[in-house]
Amino acid sequence: MILLIAMALSIGVALVRGGRFRHLQGMSLRYGWLAFVAVAIQIGVIYFVPDRSGASLNPRVWLLVASHLLLIAVVALNLRIPGLWLIGVGLGLNLAAMLANGGYMPVTPETLIRAGLPKLASGELGSHILGAKDILLSKESTRLWILSDILTLPQALGLPYAFSIGDVVLSLGGFVLFQKTMRPSYPPQDSKADPTREKR
Repeated sequence: MILLIAMALSIGVALVRGGRFRHLQGMSLRYGWLAFVAVAIQIGVIYFVPDRSGASLNPRVWLLVASHLLLIAVVALNLRIPGLWLIGVGLGLNLAAMLANGGYMPVTPETLIRAGLPKLASGELGSHILGAKDILLSKESTRLWILSDILTLPQALGLPYAFSIGDVVLSLGGFVLFQKTMRPSYPPQDSKADPTREKR
């Protein structure tokens, strides 16, 4: 959800700066359909695939990892597009944290409380957060803790979310993407030039 908010803000800033949605049509994303497949996989895993903790072949874990690899592949095929390399770095940071912790993004009870989600923080350590790809772990048992969901927004904003450094990098990449594509730079034109100059 935090990424959707960041994307909406990025688009809003681009529009305020004079950007136009029509410019996005010129952005040719190779194999972009794979990104939609990856997002669909994540939604399906979070809401529909049953959890089989402890199983050697947990479908949730494999599908989540596969979806991130698909997204990274799309980024690698489109590095010419502004901001995508940052998006790729963000995806890689999140995937590293997930792989180090059994395929889920770890979050501590303290972070959830700070985010304004005390009910989720009261769950058993090692349990998965309902409606998310997170797992509740203590700081001490979290590998690559610095890359996990350790960041929160001020509660005064009324946005109860925890997010990672990778999410921040992803958001920055999205910001660059929309600023550069919705408000492209064109070669400067001399508006004062004499239109009859070429005829002389």
